[in-house]
Order: sequence, then structure tokens, then C-alpha cells
Amino acid sequence: MFVRSAYEVQKTYDSIGTIKRLSDRIVGIGPINIIGLDGLLSWVPVPGVAAGYSIIASLFILVNAVRVRISPITFVQTLIVLSIDAGISGFDGIIPLLPVSGLADTLFQGHLYAAHIVQKEIEKTLYIEESGREAYASGRHKDHLATLKSTRGKKRLVYLLP
Repeated sequence: MFVRSAYEVQKTYDSIGTIKRLSDRIVGIGPINIIGLDGLLSWVPVPGVAAGYSIIASLFILVNAVRVRISPITFVQTLIVLSIDAGISGFDGIIPLLPVSGLADTLFQGHLYAAHIVQKEIEKTLYIEESGREAYASGRHKDHLATLKSTRGKKRLVYLLP
């Protein structure tokens, strides 16, 4: 379930970025996000479509966040943002004719925010393709910590192998 190589970390980073663009940036002008699939589905008159998509996209982001071993604090932040987004989408299913919920779902880009949080955490993490046990036993852990401190922008160290 967990990623085991830097290549898998990069693939996961890219897939989270794809969900981010698909959900909240299908139409954009320069750096401004106009609307995504999440916002478009909120205007579909079938109850539950927007909430279903929102929940599936949220689960995808959360599962991939766990796979790359984000910190518990970041996981909670991501979970809160995605819960708010799913709640807004679900509200449209309860009262389908109320245009305020569709507008709120269009304007609140929860998947974009959550994906950005997870991607920033991945960028701040130094992933080592080695077992933590082996690194401690051989003394390479101190070298990895020195690399972590000398690498600009890196704040966490994660060993990818069990």
C-alpha cells in the first residue's frame, strides 16, 4: 500500500495534481481557477451526483496522502478541507433546487486546497529508499539527517522500505 520508491512518490504527486486540476480547474484564465468538474456537477439537477464525485475524489486524495506517509497534522488539515467540500456538495443533495449550494460548491475549491496541502508536504519530505532499521544499524541515519538539514526546503525524513 505504501510507496516504496521515489518514482512511486512522483507518480502519486502527479496523480494528486491531476485530481486537483480535474476537480477545480477545468476552466481557468492564467493563475485564476474558474470552475472544475466538482463545480460543474453541482449544477446537474440529479441529487447525489456532485456529492458522489466529491467523496470519490476526496477519498482518492486521502488514500494517496496515506500512501506517501504525510504527517498526522497534514492529514487532519486535508481531512477537514475535504469534509467541508463534501458537506457543501452533500447539501445540494438534500435541497436540490436551492441555487446557493451549487454556487457555494462552485466557489469553494476544496479538492484544490487539499491537494495543494498534500503536494506541499511531499515537497518538504526527503524520501529515502532504504529501511529505517538498516539506516539506524549502519549509521547512515546520521548521514540522512545531515542531507535533510543541508537540503533547502526539506523538513521531514521518511524511509520508504519497511
